[in-house]
Amino acid sequence: MPLDELLQRLIHVTPGQKTFLSVYLDLRPDQSGKKRHTIFLKNRLPELTNLLPAHSTERSLLAKDIKRLQKYLEEDLDPAWKGLALFTCASDDLFVPVSMPWPPENALDLAPHPYLFSLIRHADLYQTHAVVAACSRNARLFLVRLGRPEKQLTLSWEDKHTTRFGRMGWSLPRFQRHQQEHIKQRAKEMLENLEKLINSGKTEYLFAVAEEGIEAEFKKQLSTVLKKKLIPLPSVEPHDPDHKILSASIAALQTISRQKAEALARQILEEAEPLGQATAGPEPTLSALQDHQIERMVLDARFKATGWRCPKCSSLGSGGLPSACPYCQGEIGSADLREGIIAKAKSQGVELFFTENFSPLMQAGGIGALLKYKASKRIKR
Repeated sequence: MPLDELLQRLIHVTPGQKTFLSVYLDLRPDQSGKKRHTIFLKNRLPELTNLLPAHSTERSLLAKDIKRLQKYLEEDLDPAWKGLALFTCASDDLFVPVSMPWPPENALDLAPHPYLFSLIRHADLYQTHAVVAACSRNARLFLVRLGRPEKQLTLSWEDKHTTRFGRMGWSLPRFQRHQQEHIKQRAKEMLENLEKLINSGKTEYLFAVAEEGIEAEFKKQLSTVLKKKLIPLPSVEPHDPDHKILSASIAALQTISRQKAEALARQILEEAEPLGQATAGPEPTLSALQDHQIERMVLDARFKATGWRCPKCSSLGSGGLPSACPYCQGEIGSADLREGIIAKAKSQGVELFFTENFSPLMQAGGIGALLKYKASKRIKR
């Protein structure tokens, strides 16, 4: 299932008296080979259980969720996964595990709705992309979808015109022409197979690492469309193992995502003024979100805020709890505003961007938004 479709399903869960267990796990072992997430769960699960009254329906339902989680981790978890996001609700018959290409911080939360910040924050890493690693003797081509290699192809070549004794008496210019012709043919073969590999789906980026000679010829033969998507991977070598090459492509996606978010944050901070076309800080941004006025939003990974949420009309508010929802007069409850803002923005189709410890944005409150039109034109409730 596409990530955006999955997120919409989790955001629009059927309202009611129910609790969702949201699980984020870093599945990598520590230096001694031990699974850190097992220790985290061993300590955290009893703490979470003890928050609920003994013999209550809520505690019984949580026990079912925990049992299903443990069964999944023991029997069905793919050992190749680096990170896991999992959402379960026994009363809603919901159980959704999601592979994460970048390991999240271990976290376990029980709330009336799924906690999606950590998953949405890494959404850019699920973009479909291609990866090429090539040298004079072989090339590896990958199609990566939803953070995992979906297709892989290896091409191998052998130069039949050379031996271990040298160049068979050829002159140097003739030998060089011979080598260049082989490089052209190999680059052509790489490109033909790459186009077949990515034909089944749209690719946002083409990451490549190659030996100098074949790299230049490969770039030369690329179409204009693919040249625009081409990004080198300077942190790895063509002979590096698959997992290192693929990890480098994910890290590159992360860098691209962060750079876009920081550029947007700077633009927002420049335009955020009383009558500008941007907001900075939780209160004005939340107000604009309530009015469906936001086009793009940026949050820092460190942003946190508490407030209230109305289950009836899904309105959000900062500060203390009012006696009733100011919009529908419904009953309200305390809420993690970070989670509420993310879910509401996603449901409105707002583009979301995330910075990582970006000081200028944090100094402005950790959140900001670019508006559809200037603040002076906003419709007040």
